[in-house]
Order: sequence, then structure tokens, then C-alpha cells
Amino acid sequence: MFLKQLETVGFKSFADKIDVQFVPGVTAVVGPNGSGKSNITDAIRWVLGEQSARSLRGSKMEDIIFSGSDTRRSQGYAEVTLTLDNEDKGLPLDYEEVQVTRRVYRTGDSEFSINKETCRLKDIVDLFMDSGLGREAFSIISQGKVEEILNSKPKDRRVIFEEAAGVLKYKQRKRKAESKLEETEANLYRVKDILSEIEGRVEPLKEQASIAKDYLEKKEELQSEEVSLLVTQIEDMHEEWQSLEETIEEHRKQERKLAEKAAQKEQEVADLRKEGASLDESIDETHGTLLQVTKKLESLTGKRELFQEKRKHYEEKKASLESDRVKLKEELSTLQQQIEEAKEDKQLKKQAEQETKNQLKTTATALYEEIETIEKSVDDLKADYIDLLNEQAAKRNEKQHLNKRLQQLVSHQSDERTKEMREQMNAVKKQHQEVCEKLQPLQKQEEELHVEYKDMDGQLKETKKNYEEWRQKLYQGYQYMESLRSKKTTLEEMKESFSGYFQGVKAILKAREDQSISGIEGSVLEAVTIPKHYITAIETALGAQAQHVITSDEKSARAAIEWLKKTNQGRATFLPMDAVKERFVPERTLQGIRGKAGFEGVASSLIEVGDEYCHVLEHLLGHILIAEDLQAANDLARTTGRKFKVVTLEGDVVNPGGSMSGGAKSGKSSSLFTQEQELSELKEKITDYEEKMKRAEKKVKSLKDSMEDQEQSLQRLEEKSDEIKEQVRVYREEERELQFSLSNYEERLSFLDQEYTQKQEEHDRIERDEQTIDRDLVELEEKISETQQEIDRLTGVKEEKEQNKEALVSKEQDLKVELATQQAEVKNATERLEQMGEEYKEKESALQQTEENYQELISFFSSGETKEEIEEKIRSEQANQESLSNKLTETKEKRRTLQERVDQLDGNLKEDHRIHSNYVQNLQDKEVKANRLDVELENLLRYLEKEYVMTFEKARETYPKVEDIDKATTKVKLIKRGIEELGTVNLAAIDEYEEVKERFEFLKAQEDDLLSAKQTLRSVMSEMDEEMERKFKETFQAISAQFDDVFKQLFGGGKAELKLTEPDDLLETGVDIIAQPPGKKLQSMSLLSGGERALTAITLLFSILKVRPVPFCVLDEVEAALDEANVDRFAKFLTEFSSETQFIVITHRKGTMEQADVLYGVTMQESGVSSVVSVRLEESESLLEV
Repeated sequence: MFLKQLETVGFKSFADKIDVQFVPGVTAVVGPNGSGKSNITDAIRWVLGEQSARSLRGSKMEDIIFSGSDTRRSQGYAEVTLTLDNEDKGLPLDYEEVQVTRRVYRTGDSEFSINKETCRLKDIVDLFMDSGLGREAFSIISQGKVEEILNSKPKDRRVIFEEAAGVLKYKQRKRKAESKLEETEANLYRVKDILSEIEGRVEPLKEQASIAKDYLEKKEELQSEEVSLLVTQIEDMHEEWQSLEETIEEHRKQERKLAEKAAQKEQEVADLRKEGASLDESIDETHGTLLQVTKKLESLTGKRELFQEKRKHYEEKKASLESDRVKLKEELSTLQQQIEEAKEDKQLKKQAEQETKNQLKTTATALYEEIETIEKSVDDLKADYIDLLNEQAAKRNEKQHLNKRLQQLVSHQSDERTKEMREQMNAVKKQHQEVCEKLQPLQKQEEELHVEYKDMDGQLKETKKNYEEWRQKLYQGYQYMESLRSKKTTLEEMKESFSGYFQGVKAILKAREDQSISGIEGSVLEAVTIPKHYITAIETALGAQAQHVITSDEKSARAAIEWLKKTNQGRATFLPMDAVKERFVPERTLQGIRGKAGFEGVASSLIEVGDEYCHVLEHLLGHILIAEDLQAANDLARTTGRKFKVVTLEGDVVNPGGSMSGGAKSGKSSSLFTQEQELSELKEKITDYEEKMKRAEKKVKSLKDSMEDQEQSLQRLEEKSDEIKEQVRVYREEERELQFSLSNYEERLSFLDQEYTQKQEEHDRIERDEQTIDRDLVELEEKISETQQEIDRLTGVKEEKEQNKEALVSKEQDLKVELATQQAEVKNATERLEQMGEEYKEKESALQQTEENYQELISFFSSGETKEEIEEKIRSEQANQESLSNKLTETKEKRRTLQERVDQLDGNLKEDHRIHSNYVQNLQDKEVKANRLDVELENLLRYLEKEYVMTFEKARETYPKVEDIDKATTKVKLIKRGIEELGTVNLAAIDEYEEVKERFEFLKAQEDDLLSAKQTLRSVMSEMDEEMERKFKETFQAISAQFDDVFKQLFGGGKAELKLTEPDDLLETGVDIIAQPPGKKLQSMSLLSGGERALTAITLLFSILKVRPVPFCVLDEVEAALDEANVDRFAKFLTEFSSETQFIVITHRKGTMEQADVLYGVTMQESGVSSVVSVRLEESESLLEV
């Protein structure tokens, strides 16, 4: 495999497309400093997959795109294509030639392709990874690599040998293994922490489980003794309660009769009191009316007296106002006459003043204005005269200048060169038009393809997004399905193993499955189906009875009990179908509660059960009522006389007798009541979800097929787009070149045409200007003469006017004195007139106020009541007052008589109430006693049901009555004391012990697995260390052997060696370089001269290439620091080595050029733009000096 060709467009300083052909052997690229020859190295490095902009001598990736120059615009993208010969199949592709392309746009977007097939950058990196051209290979060696060897410390220099040995990937794997080891140790720590916690629980739980078993045995003995005692106590208490109830009923009848008699008397008293209240209201109303009439009468009497006083004052005030009115009117009349006279006098004085002003103004102003006008006219004419003389001189100078310019102008005629240039321009224009016609449809097609590509790419992205979303949903669906199936399996296993049942019940049900015993129908739970809405209520109502076992008859129940005893499997309660009796709520009671709010129904009617088990469930639930909430339950209990148990939907209970129980329920997620329902719902959910999963699988497959089709269509579209883009690019380049030529032709022709036109226009303009100037000079001569004559005339007129001016000044003075006198008289007249006006306003205001007072007084007496009207109202109110007083006296007498009757009835009613109260007290005492017995009885029944989960009827049938209640009570207390002495008993410890024990054993196994994994990881890391040591050692020894041999060839003798700074620690050791050039002693490389050090570093690089050969190697000015002799030896060695490896050398040294098979020159003939040319050896020196 070798490098055949390099093509770049817009890469760094290579603005135009360059094409460099390589051959096996040595190819040298030469050029002066700054010409851009190292950009060849950067281009190869970049297309091979380099991602660091700094490694490409830039700050960001956009820096590699041509940025423009003084004469060129910047490029929009950079592209590099590398072509490799692959006949030896050095690259894992079935092609004899491999072409790799990389393109980047200014927007930051990148494109990659292998043999014109779009790919990813990772695909390119993976392609070259094991070919000797990967990142760890020495396929590109720059001067920086040499400096790295020269300047690095032995420890840092080790990296070069690690790259050559290929141990970097092992280091990366080791780091991953170390990370896994840390994670394993963390997990191990957590497991040990949990184990230490659980280990401390195992023994205590074992002890607790033993206590729990002892507790269960004592509880069983306690049940036998205490239930017998309870049966005896309940029967005795019930007999006493019945006797007391009969006595209470007799007392209630007598109490009702007394209550009815008292009620009749209370009603009569109530009626009388109601009538008395009505009379009280009438008295209050009459009394209030009488009070209002009295107040009104007093008001009218006062009003009469006030009227007489005001009438007297009115007569006096009216006479005074009449006198003031007459006097003010006379004064106003006199003052008005004086004002009119003063106004006439002022008007006469103002007219005299104005006449004097007009006379003065007319006489003086006319003369001064006339003189001023004449002076201004003379000044204007003098200025015009001077302007005309200046204009005349300017015109004569301008005419002389035009004559000179006219003599300089020559006629301008087109020549053969202009004609030829026009013909060439027309030809270029025609070519440009043809190219544009070809380019236009291609551009349109390119835009259409771009839009189509963008749309299709958007569709593909959307399809991929949908595909990923649906694939994720499918994966989540699989997980969810697995969880549902796992939960279903768990519930089925629990059902099959009768998990949650009491030990005895579980044994009976398993024996039924094994057919060990017969006549077992199943548990109560198995016989019923409970609607979800009522599960909590029915669960509470049944309690432990849900685990009672239904048998076909009593014989089967006895056989089952014997079997339990025989096998020592615990206890169970049985319900023989031929023995149990139905219990129910009387129909009369149901009729009274059916319509009540919150009543759900009788418990047995709210479940589904087979006909054969109906009477069994009636026995268990037929006497229990279900209510919506606790309030409704209390209402139902009161209505039914608290004889039945009432259970709410939330599981709260109102017991017979009135006691209540309830509160927060257990936090268990499921119970025996919900397991069957959960299992059924799970099966339905799994079936539904399987259908959804099938649809999802079809959807994912559909999206995947659609995505593959879209990718293929997108690829075909991209190939077509690339072809169109290439055609467009070629035509655009041609169009730009033609446009540039066309612009040059147009500019040159435009300049020639413009020059000719300007000269012709200037010639014509000068001739016209000369004629105009001649006419203007004649007109100016005439104007100058006329202006002089006018100036002389106006000067004479002015002198005459000046003589009249002196006589006018004396007359003007006399008029000013007369005017001052007249102005003073007008001012005095004005002030006097203003004073008279103020006085008139004051008197006029006083007259107006007097008129208002006079009219107000008249209005007051004309609008008020007369004395006769007031007297009539007083007589009317006095009559009304007398009538109301008589009515009030009659009503009060009637009210007194009524009150006497009420007091008599109240006395009789108190005696009746006393007798009734004694009866009620006696009845309450008996009811309290009965209620106490009822509560005690209910407590015993509830205790029996709660503690032992059985009804009184069942207990009476199962357990015998005791002979001596006191002895039985003592025995029960002793058993309970024994249970108390056990302390707090953890019944869950039995199962918990088994669970903890199982978890402890599981964690122990996990601990062993983690310890094993830890040991395995340490072993793997150790093996990696051994492998890295082996590879490093083998590579170091091979390079060291080659190093001495290559050193002798490059230095022409001497010797050199590589030494490890820490030979015992191959994973951390540094590498020191010892060299002995010919004629010198053996010493460290740091003590050599600059040229010797550089050549030694090159020796090391060549030694590495000997050990780790590469298909081609780019050397970028690595020999720059060598002297001529060393350059010659370097070049000869390079030639010899080229039989194994192809070399591309970036150089400016003649010795290297001489040994090259092919020479390319990089020049910058245009500022900022590099170009590549093939050169001969004799041309290379001159090229370097450009």
C-alpha cells in the first residue's frame, strides 16, 4: 500500500484546487518559508482523522478554510481527498484503490466519504487503525516530534516508546479495569455493611420465633378456657336482661299516659299566653300612638306663639327696607349722569392728542424717509457700479483662459485598437451568456435537490426519532410485561400454596387437593365473589370467618378436625352445610331502613355466591348491614335499636349495643380478599398488553423498513447532488473567469469612450462660452454708463432735501410740547372716570342686596300657614288624644283578668310535672341498668368475635358451660399472666426469621461472588501489566538494536545506545539516550551539539520506523537543524529506506532534494495564495529564493 494522490480545494492557503501525484520512493515538497508547503502535511494529517485544531496549527477547525487575500474572497469550505493504492489489501476494503475525502464548511458542518460513499469520521479512523496509519503510528513526523525527543525528560520520552509498542490501548483497558475494581469494592463494602446488620438480627429473631410458638400454644389453651367462661357469662347476663326489659315496658306505658295529660294542660296555658301577648301588643301600640299625638299637640301650641312674634318683626323690617331702596336709586341716577359727562370730556381730549400726533408724524416722517431713500439708492448704485467693473474684468480674463484651452484641445478619433477590443469583448460576452444558460438550469436543479435532500433528511430524522421512541416504548413494554407476568406468577403461586391462610386452614385445603380428606367444599373466600366497591366492607364484616372451611356435612367437619389433631397441623373452623342456620335482619326492620341515606344493603345481598352456599353466607353475613360512612352507620344503628352490626365502606364498625371501632387500616398492598381480583385483572391486563406489544412490534418493524428505504433514497439523492454540484462548480469557475475578462474589457472601453466624449463636450462648451462672454461685455459697458448717470442725478436731489430739513426741526419741537400737555389731560380724565365707575358698582351692589332682603321677607310670610289653620289643627289633635286614653284603659283591664287564669293553670301543671318526673327517673334507672347489661353483653360478644373470631352460637355449640365461674375466671387469669410474662411477642418473627435467614444466605453468596470478581479483576490487571511490560520490553530491545545500527549509518560510525532509567520498573521507567559520534566519547544526548542532537533524534525516529514500519511517512522539515554533511547522510539513508516505506518530505535542503524521486514546488506568486508545481532539480534552488 502507498499514497498515490492528494487533492485539496480551499484548504488553508491553497485557494484553488491542487493535485499532487505521489510515487513509491521519495517525494520532496520544496518552497520558500511562508509559501505554505507545510500545509501539505496538515492536509494529510487532517484527512486521516485529526480532530485537534491546534495540531493543525489553528485555534478552531474553521481556520483551515481559505480566509481570503487582497485580491480574493474567502472560501466557504475546505476539502481534502487522499487516494491510496490498496493492491496488497493493507486496508480492509475489497478495492484496489481507496479514496478518502473530508470536507468542512464555515458553518461547522462536516462531510466524510470513503470511495465517494458517505460515512462518519469514526469509520475513517477505524479504517486506518490497524494499517500503520492510525493515531499511534509514526506516519507523520514533524519538526515538533524531533523537538519533543530533544527536549523531553527521560520519563516523558517513554511515551514515544509506548506508542511504538502499542501499549496505550492496554493502559486504557487497565484504567477501565481499575474503575470496575473500585465499583466492585464499593459493592462489596455495601454487601458487607448489610451483612453485618442482618447477621445481628438472625439470633434475636430465632429466639423471638421460639417465644412466638410458645405464645401460640398458650393462646390455644386460653381460647378453650375463656370461650367456655364467656358462653356461661353471656347466657346468664342475657336472662337478666330479658327480665329487666319486660319491667321497663310496663313503666313506659304509664309514663306515656302522664305525659299526655300534662301536654293537654300545657297547650291550654300556651293558648292563654298567646292571647295575653296579643293584648300586650295592642296596649303598647295604643300607648305609642297616644304619645305621638301629645307631642304633636305641644308642637302646634309652640308654633302658634312663634308665628305671632315673627309677624310683628316683619312689619318693622319691611318699612326700613322700603326707605333704603328709594335713597339708593336716587344716588345711582345722579352718579350715572356724572359718568356720562366724564366719558365725553375724555373722548374730546383723546381726539385732540391724536390729531397732534398725526400732524407731527406726517411732517417729520415724510421728509426723513425721502432723504433716507435717496441715500440708500445712491449707495446701492455705487455698489452695483463696482460689481459691474469687477464682472467686466472677470469676463475678459475668462475669455483669455478659454482661448488657451481651445488651442490645447485636439479632436479625438477611435482607432483600430478600440475596434479590435470591442470585437474581443463581444466574443467573451457570447461565451459568458452560453455558460450562464448552461449554469442556470443546473443551479435550479441544485437548489431543488438541496430542498429535496433537506426535506428527505428531515423526514429521515423524524422517522429515526419515531423509531427510537417506539423502540424505547417496546423495550419498556417488554419490561412492563415481564413485571406483570412475574406478579401474575407470584399471585398464582400464592394461590396454589394458599398463602395468607391460617396454618390449619392451609393444611385442610392442601389435603383437599391431595384428596387426603373428603367432604371439603373450600374456604368461604373461595365460595364468594365480592364487587371491588365492597371488598373493604365485606373483609371487615367477615374478619377471620373468611377462612372458615365449608364442609358438605357435620361428619366431614368432624373427620377434618380429627385429621388436624392426628397430623398436628393446627386448628380450623368448619361450616357444615347441613348444620349452619341462616341469620337475617327482620323484614319489618329492613322496611324501616331501606330508604335511609347511606344504606347500601345487607352484606349477604352485596356479594355473588353459588346457590348451594347461599345459606352458609346468610349465616355469616345475613345479620350485618353495610353503610356508606360512619354517620350513616350511626343512623342505621339508632333506627334498628343497635341490635345489628353495621360496617362502613371504609371498614369502620358500629357494633350491636352502640360501641364503635375503626381508624387507619393496615398498609398491606393486598389481602386474601383482593388476590383473586388482582389475578383476574392481571390476566386481562396481560392479554390487552400482548395485543399492544404486537402492534408496537409491527410499528417498530414498519419504521425500521421505512428508515432503511429513506436512507437509501437519501444516499442516491446525495450522489446525484454531488454530481450536479461538481458541474455547477466547474461552470461557476468558468463563469467567474469570463465575467472577470468581460469586466476588464468594459472598463477599458468605457474609459476610452468617456475620454473622447469629455473632450468633445469641452470643445463645444468653450466656443459657446466665448460667444456668451462677448455679449456680456457689451451689456456691461451699457450698464456701467447708465449707473454713473443715475448716481449724479440722485446726489443733486439729496442736497435740496437737506436744505428743507433745518426748517422742519423747529416746527417739530413746538408740536411735541403741545402733545405732552394733551397727554396729561387725557390721563387725568381716565383716572377720574375709573373712580366714578368703582363708586357706581358699590352702590349698585348695595341696592341689589336690599332688593333681595325685601323679596325674601315677603316670600316668607306669603308661603307660611295662617293663624286660623294652626288653631284648627290643635282642636283636632286634642279630640284624638282623649279617644286613645279611653281605649288604653279598657285593654289593660282585660289583660289583668287573663293573667289571673294563667297563674291558676301553671300551679296545676307543676304538680303534674312532678309526678311525671318521678316516673321518668324510675324508668331511666331501669333503662340504664338494661343498657349496662346490653353493653356488657355486647362487649362479651364483641370480645368473643374479635379475640376468637366466632359467634356466640358457634361458641355455645363448640364449648361447654363452666360449673364454677369464679374458678374458671381464676384459671383464665393465670393463663393470661403466663402470656404476659412472655413479654412483647413478635408473631411475625416466625416468618421473618425464615426470610432473614434466607436473605443472609443470599448476601453471603453475593459476597463470595464479589470477592471472586475482585480477585479476577486484579488477576486481569496483573496480566495487562505483564503484557505491557512484555510488549514494552520487546519493542525497546528491538528499537535499541536498530538505534545503534541506524546511528552508525547516519553518523558514519560511532555508537549509540538506549538505557532505561529504572530497569526494574518497566511500567514507569524513563528512557535515556547515550550517543558517541565518531571521534568523541560516549555521553548523554543533552551534552551533544545542536546538529548532533537533531540527527540523534532522527536516528531514534528511523529506528522506530524500522521496528514499526508504515506504508508511507510524511517528514516535515525534520532535517532543518542539520548541517550539509549530515543532510547528505540523512538523504542517502532515506533513499535506502524508501524501498520499505514511501516518504513524502517537506524540505528546503538541497541534499534532500537531490535524493528525491519526484520534486514538487510550493509558491505564493499571488499574495496569500499557494500553488503547487512540478519542478526539475535545477529549478528547485531558484524556487527556494522566490
